[in-house]
Amino acid sequence: MTQDDLKLESLGIQWNLYERSVNNYSIIMRILNCLENKDSFIKEIPKIFVEESPFETCKILKVGKNTVKEGFFSLDNSPDNLNIETIRSLNTGIMSPLMQYNVSGYSALYIHPLKDDLNIIGFLVLGKKSQLNFDKSLFREIEIVCNIYNKALLLSSNINNHHEETHDKAIFELVINEFPNAMFLVDKGGSICFANKRAREEFENRKSLFMGERLDHLIIGIDEDFYKKDYAHHGNVTYKSGDTFKIFKMNCFPVMEKQGIASWKAIVLTDVAEEKFKNEEHLLKEKMGSIGLLAGGIAHDFNNLLTGVLGYASLMKNFLPKEEKLYRYAEAIEHSAQRASKLTQHLLNFARRQKKAIGIIDVNALLEDVLFLLKESFRDVEIEKSFYEYLPLIKGDEAELQNVFLNLCINAKDAMNGIGLLRVKTERKQHAGEKGLVLIEIEDSGRGIDEGIKTKIFEPYFTTKENGKNLGMGLYIVSKVIREHGGFIELDSKPDHGTKFSIYIPAAVDETWKNAPVEEIAKENIRKKRKVLIVDDEDIIREFVKGILMDEGAHVIEASNGKEAIEIFTEHQGNIDLVILDMIMPGIKGDEVLREIRSMQPNIKVVVSSGFMSEEQKNNLKEYSVDGYLDKPYRDKDVINTIFDILSN
Repeated sequence: MTQDDLKLESLGIQWNLYERSVNNYSIIMRILNCLENKDSFIKEIPKIFVEESPFETCKILKVGKNTVKEGFFSLDNSPDNLNIETIRSLNTGIMSPLMQYNVSGYSALYIHPLKDDLNIIGFLVLGKKSQLNFDKSLFREIEIVCNIYNKALLLSSNINNHHEETHDKAIFELVINEFPNAMFLVDKGGSICFANKRAREEFENRKSLFMGERLDHLIIGIDEDFYKKDYAHHGNVTYKSGDTFKIFKMNCFPVMEKQGIASWKAIVLTDVAEEKFKNEEHLLKEKMGSIGLLAGGIAHDFNNLLTGVLGYASLMKNFLPKEEKLYRYAEAIEHSAQRASKLTQHLLNFARRQKKAIGIIDVNALLEDVLFLLKESFRDVEIEKSFYEYLPLIKGDEAELQNVFLNLCINAKDAMNGIGLLRVKTERKQHAGEKGLVLIEIEDSGRGIDEGIKTKIFEPYFTTKENGKNLGMGLYIVSKVIREHGGFIELDSKPDHGTKFSIYIPAAVDETWKNAPVEEIAKENIRKKRKVLIVDDEDIIREFVKGILMDEGAHVIEASNGKEAIEIFTEHQGNIDLVILDMIMPGIKGDEVLREIRSMQPNIKVVVSSGFMSEEQKNNLKEYSVDGYLDKPYRDKDVINTIFDILSN
C-alpha cells in the first residue's frame, strides 16, 4: 500500500468518525427538543434514531402499570413485528444492551433495556435487515446515545408528573398552544422566549435556532424600537414564505411582573392576507362598476340625442341634390354622428360587461372595445392590432377580463411614458388532447423589466410606481383572474427592450365562428293606412320616426311614457298594427309595457327600440315574442327597412 493510499484511508476513517459524531450529536439535540412532550418523546424518537443512525428500524416500548406505550418507525414502511413478548424473550431479563443476529427477519437487532434504578421500564430496539459492520466503537456510541435517551425519558416523566400536579397551569398552556393565531413572547432584547403551536407551524424552519432567535430576524418589517415600547400597540406586518405572501395584523402588549414592570412583550399575529386581497378586489370591482354605470348612463342619453342628429341629417339628404353644398354639409353631419354613435356603442359595451355574469366571451370584440376607449387618451401611443379572425370563444367573466386587459394596456402606456408602440395580438393555439387555447399578447416598446423584479411583479402590494397612490394589486389581480379562468401568463421582458405579456385561456368550444354579414332589405313603401304606436320619452325621436312613417302613408299615434302607452293601446285595442317601443323610460319601463300589451293582444307586432341591448337582455324578452329591434341611433332607411320587413311577414 502506498503512502497516498494510507493517507486516503486515514482521511476516510477520520471522516467516518466525524460524520458519526455529528449524527450522534444531532440525535441528542433532537431528543432534548422533544423533552417536554411525553407523547412525542416515545412516538417521534424512533424516526430520529433511524434518520441519524445506520439502522433501518427503531421500536420503543414504555411499560406502565397497566399500559404499554409504543413508538415505531421503519425506513421501508415494513410492518411492526416486534411486540413486548418477543423483545422480552430475546432479552431474557438482561439489564445491559445486547446484539441479536438473524432474528425476526433482521440481520442484526440491538436491544437496549430502559431502566429506572434496577427496574426495566421498557426497551429501545434498533434493527438492520441488510448487512451491518458493527464494530465495538459503534456499539459503544449507540449505547451512550441510548443511555442519554433513557435519562431524558426519566426526566420527561418527572416533568410531566409535575405538570399533572399543576393541572390549572396545564389547561391554560393548552389553550394558548391551541390558539388559532400565532403568538410569541419576547424579552426586552427581542429574543423569542415562547411560541405557541400556530407560531411554530408558520415560522419554524430552523428548529434548533427558533427559540432564542430575535423576532425581527424571523419576520422582516419589525423595527428595533418595537421592543422598547412598554405600551400596547398594533400594526401590519408583511411576510413571504416560499411562494405564499402573508399579511399579518399585529397586536402587541406588555406582560407585567408583580412589581408592575414589563419584562416581556406578547405578540399576536392574525393572518389577514386573504381578507385584505378580497377587500382590494372588491373595491376595484366597485370602482370599475361605478365607471361602467356612469358610462352607460351617459352613452344612453347621448344615443337618444344622436338618433335625432343622424336621423334628420339622413332625411335632409333626401331633399337635397347630391352636388349641392348643403348635401355635403348634411353628409358631414351624418358621418360625424355615425362616428359618435360608434363611440357610444363601445361605452355601452363597457357598461354591459361590468354587469354581466359568467358566460361565453368574444375576446376580439372585448379587446376592440378596450382599445377604442383607450385610443383617445393614448394620443402619443401607436396601437397596432392583429386579431385572428376565427378566434374561438372562451367562457368566463367579461367584466374581470375587461379589467385585466385595461390594466395591462395602462401599465404598457406607463412603461413607455406615454410615447411608443403598443401591439395587441390574438391567436389560436392548438393544445394536444384538449380544445385548444386562445392566446392574447400585449406588448409595449417601453423600458422593460429587470430580472430581479420579474419574480415579484405578480405579488400583491408590489409596485415600482412612486406616486404613493398605487396599491400594487393590479398585476396580482391580473394573475389571479387568469388562473381562475383556467389559464396562465408568460412574461418576456428585457431592460430597454420592452415587455410582452402572453395570456393563454382555454377555448370554450372547438367551432370557430364569424358573424354572418347582414343583408340590407330592399327599400319598399309601407302599406297604406297602417296604424303605428310610437312609445318613446324623447320628443325628437318620436317626431323623427313619425315624420318618416307618415311620409310612407302610415297613421301614427304617439305616447311619451309607459303609462300613456298602455292607456292608448287599451283605447285603440285591435286597431293598432305595430308598436315601436323604447325600453328605457322614466316610470313604467318598456318590458312592463310589452307584457301588458301582449296580455291584451298576443299577436301584435312589436319593434323594440333601444340605445343598446345585450344578447342576455334580448333573451329575456323572448317570452314576449319581440318581432324586431331598432338600435339607436338609426337613419330613416333603417326604420323603413325594419318595419317593412316585419309587416311583410
